[in-house]
Amino acid sequence: FLLCLPIFTYKVEGNFILRSDEVSFLTAPFDSYIRNVNFRPGDSVTNGAVLHQLNTDELVLQEAGAIADQARYLREMEKARAANTLAEMRIAQSLADQAKARLELIRYRIEQSSIKAAFAGVITEGDLRQRIGAPVKQGEPLLKVARTDALYVEAEVNERDVHEILKKSEAQIAFVAQPKLKFPVQITRIEEAAFPKDQENVFLVRCALTGPPEA
Repeated sequence: FLLCLPIFTYKVEGNFILRSDEVSFLTAPFDSYIRNVNFRPGDSVTNGAVLHQLNTDELVLQEAGAIADQARYLREMEKARAANTLAEMRIAQSLADQAKARLELIRYRIEQSSIKAAFAGVITEGDLRQRIGAPVKQGEPLLKVARTDALYVEAEVNERDVHEILKKSEAQIAFVAQPKLKFPVQITRIEEAAFPKDQENVFLVRCALTGPPEA
């Protein structure tokens, strides 16, 4: 008696997301207004690229005032030195130092007004095009930039299927926008514990890209 059974290919499927090991969160360095925006989410950026700029009109006025104050106090200090009035000279010198410190802070903020990318990557969050001219508060998150050379795949596999991939190392991913275009990946780690999602339990599976990221 010979029993012939067909062999079926069983595919384990799950949702995935691309993540990066290195992400930069860019925040507003001081209270201001958004002057212009050069990039939007999905755009690739180079190291040091100016992503957007904050308004510096008020800072420029403060800079001019600090320069004038420093020059005035320095003149007063010289007059006091010439008149040999030590107490007035020290007061003027102290005020000049304060004006200098204020000037350095103002210029530092003017330099910070150009928000730059800390490394080459892609903008993943923060569409500021509709906020040009809008106010921002110091510390407010504005953009999120991820390194593209440190990408990995984080997939969710149902607990009923996870045993099927325990000894597997190869997989494929496809994006919703291009389901027929598949990319090979290597399974590198399966989390030890599942977590509930949408009334099911899923395991997180980490995969590495087998080559440099496609454009």
